[in-house]
Parts: sequence; C-alpha cells; structure tokens
Amino acid sequence: MSSAAMFGMPAAAPAAPAAPKSRFQKFKESPLYTIALNSAFFIGGVAFIQSPLMDMLAPQL
Repeated sequence: MSSAAMFGMPAAAPAAPAAPKSRFQKFKESPLYTIALNSAFFIGGVAFIQSPLMDMLAPQL
C-alpha cells in the first residue's frame, strides 16, 4: 500500500497525450541544432572581429 493511498490523497491524474512535435521542435532537440547555433555564433564573432566596426571600437596604439 502506497503512502498516498494510506493518507487518503488522490492519485495523480494520468498525463494528457502529448501533441505531435513539429519539424522545428524535433530539429531543436537534435544535436544538429546545437552545432548550427554555435557555428553561427562563431562565424558572427569572427565577422565582427574582422569588421571595420571593431577597428573603430579598439583604441589606436
């Protein structure tokens, strides 16, 4: 006999059936999403460092 039944607490309701996942949700949960996101951040960072904007932000020594 479980402690929930012993103290008269109602059992948890069964979980509702999950809706089917969209293609984007499946992609977001895959390792490819992490690889693509980190690659995009890396490429963006390199582009920013190489840009004239970075030259304007850095002090001229």
